[in-house]
Amino acid sequence: MALPVILALDDNPEILHQLREDLTARYAETYRILTAHSAHSALDLLEHLHETRGQVAVLIIDHDMRHMEAPEFFDTLGDQHPRAKRVVLTSFDEDDAVTRILDATGVTQWIHKPWDPAENGLYPPIDDLLFDWVSENPQPSQAIRVVGHQWARDAHAIKDFLGRNQVPFRWLDLDRSREAGTLLESEGLAGAALPVVLLPDGTALEDPQLDALAESLGMHVHADRQYYDVAIVGAGPAGLAAAVYGATEGLSTVLIEREAPGGQAGTSSRIENYLGFPTGVSGADLARRALTQAKRFGAEVLTPMAATKLTLSDGYKVLELSDGNTVTCRALVIATGVAYRHLPAEGLDRLNGAGVYYGAATTEALAAKDRHVYVVGAANSAGQGAKYFSKFADQVTMIIRGPDLAAHMSQYLIDQIEQTDNINVISNTHLTRAIGDDHLERIELENVETGEKQEVPASFLFIFIGAAPTHDWLDDIVQCDEHGYVLTGPDLLTDNQLPEEWPLPRHPFHLETSAPGIFATGDVRHGSIRRVAGAVGEGSTAIQLVHRYLAESG
Repeated sequence: MALPVILALDDNPEILHQLREDLTARYAETYRILTAHSAHSALDLLEHLHETRGQVAVLIIDHDMRHMEAPEFFDTLGDQHPRAKRVVLTSFDEDDAVTRILDATGVTQWIHKPWDPAENGLYPPIDDLLFDWVSENPQPSQAIRVVGHQWARDAHAIKDFLGRNQVPFRWLDLDRSREAGTLLESEGLAGAALPVVLLPDGTALEDPQLDALAESLGMHVHADRQYYDVAIVGAGPAGLAAAVYGATEGLSTVLIEREAPGGQAGTSSRIENYLGFPTGVSGADLARRALTQAKRFGAEVLTPMAATKLTLSDGYKVLELSDGNTVTCRALVIATGVAYRHLPAEGLDRLNGAGVYYGAATTEALAAKDRHVYVVGAANSAGQGAKYFSKFADQVTMIIRGPDLAAHMSQYLIDQIEQTDNINVISNTHLTRAIGDDHLERIELENVETGEKQEVPASFLFIFIGAAPTHDWLDDIVQCDEHGYVLTGPDLLTDNQLPEEWPLPRHPFHLETSAPGIFATGDVRHGSIRRVAGAVGEGSTAIQLVHRYLAESG
């Protein structure tokens, strides 16, 4: 199979020559380095690669060519090579041009000319893009294949699990793909229990449980040790940050995640207000990078694995896990975040996973191609979901109870939704019923002002209606507010008085709960700022407080 391509385009011969030399020196063993001296020759080359099914990993385009600027080039390219990562070359004094191009083209990175030395100016951004591209584009021999029916709940659970855990796979729908049935026949699995998961080594798993699937994939499920300096429960942004800082600062660290790294943020199709990512970053990309960092520095990551019970013993924290084993730690960081609330409408629970989905469920986006998608919710997560599905669906309709989006959504996202032709917003409306036999077929909507009801056809419904904290395994060991959010630091005081059960002469640290040595970070904490940056900050701060706690406890 031909190597994937890195294509560079610049109409300045000297720059193009240097670019080719630098790219060849670092990437020629694993990528084919191609160059073009004009936009038209580059477009011809890309069309040929498209026709011959050549893979393009990275496009590096000068932003200000004589005969065609970058925005026009990408418009002309159209939907060819949609997975290729895009880079523009620009001079140091052209920041305004960079901003304009980023907004107009979907470019995700830029490189200043001159970039000498390449080790500082060229390779780091290209390495980052190739890291993402390789993760998103496995070679056919590496891909897992999942065969089943689109509306089967078990199939959705497996697709969602693989997608959120960054495991590459191909979905083959028996109802829409002739290849799916042929594959089962050829593998002697025509009567197998669905869904079937075919691993690259030839192993076939029939209707597997997620923990069994994880073990078959070689995921790290069981703890290597029984004792750790710090255990972190929950691998959203706060938990991932705590794992990175805990491991880098010499603490034996275990991170326990019951579903997939990234938490709710990991399902976001685009986070556009996170510092350092001017073009935005997907939640999956952010989670993958953070997880790689944590593992690189020595944090042990268990997934899928749930904490089921907490016991305190002589200052130690003992966690019972869903595999029946226990781990003991000196300090514990609770970073379990929140879970989407379920909408109390008739039929939704019965059709959950069969056309009704909570959260982004991005693995279903391709199945929704050219369909009408409904999104319930008016906050940023709903807006990001609507924007993402608008790339695939023929029409996206947002259903909101209020008069407009302004009360709960960031203005930049409202502006984007208003500028997206195939997103429609229905205000003053709520969903009252989901209708269908084995999958969603229609939904009933009610106007909250007039009481008027109507039924509309619907195959895909995605719900984002707020969230509640998730920490049932804590029982009553730590104090919570009336909504279940964990109280920490000053919020534990009443009239400046410590709780009766607080055993130490000092006040609780800022993120410390009512149990010394147990800290809460991110969305699960009372008063936490509901932003990715806030969660990351709390996760890193928690580790500094863990050090203080360990130092005083000996």
